[in-house]
Amino acid sequence: MPEQSIDGSRKSVRRNMRVISGRYRGKKLTAPEGEVFRPTLDRVKETLFNILQFRIMNAKVLDLFAGSGALGIECLSRVIFADNNRESIDSVKKNTADIDGLYRILECDYKVALNRLSGKRFDIIFVDPPYGSGLYENALRMIGENEFLSQDGVAICEHNRHDSLPGE
Repeated sequence: MPEQSIDGSRKSVRRNMRVISGRYRGKKLTAPEGEVFRPTLDRVKETLFNILQFRIMNAKVLDLFAGSGALGIECLSRVIFADNNRESIDSVKKNTADIDGLYRILECDYKVALNRLSGKRFDIIFVDPPYGSGLYENALRMIGENEFLSQDGVAICEHNRHDSLPGE
């Protein structure tokens, strides 16, 4: 389990990560090391994917700020992973090496990724930038202004309890 720091955020602790459901259930995943990388806890993933279970089949997914790619891999059908960190991209490549599916990996800043994806629509967009980075607001603004979400699409943000999202 990750250690808790005084402010309640997770410290960088190497964890055993795994795919929790679907075809690749139990697959071990790697994650980059460092303070900015916070793998989503299994119990959070389980709750999230219980909510999303009927949206995942054939969904077009964008895993923005992909990190290890764990969230996108959970619903691997047609996924685009985007991250500008070399270690993150290496983890995504390693984690998807033996996985069948339609996916694409973009090694670039989220703004560049969104510009490259202009005109595309996604059913699910995961937005999980480093805590305290202030990138949520601009990423969500760009997603909304450029209509990246399909008609019934959802954007899901994982954030520190101390970060506020637009509209909260």
